[in-house]
Amino acid sequence: MVVPLEPRDPQLDPASLERDLERLETDLRQLELEYTMFFAGQRPRPPLESQARVEAIIRRWDRVPIEGSTARFRYNTLRQRFRTFADLWDRGLRAREEGRPGPFSRLS
Repeated sequence: MVVPLEPRDPQLDPASLERDLERLETDLRQLELEYTMFFAGQRPRPPLESQARVEAIIRRWDRVPIEGSTARFRYNTLRQRFRTFADLWDRGLRAREEGRPGPFSRLS
């Protein structure tokens, strides 16, 4: 039995990958800044909209095999960087909700 191949999404070509990687890098830097401001008390709420934008880009490319080792390495590096920060931010939020010092508390 022959399984038909799914048509490739025209929006997932190498040019859009490069564009998305640039945007992912920029958005991730902005998200880091926004979370730093949140944990420093300069923002009232965590930047969930920015985080959703970054997650959307990551989800889009998680389902597609990325050809080219350079682009794949860059994507995997950015994805892992986001996952590491997301874990840190989750720990910080959890600590704040529980009323204990977390990874962002200042030591006097």
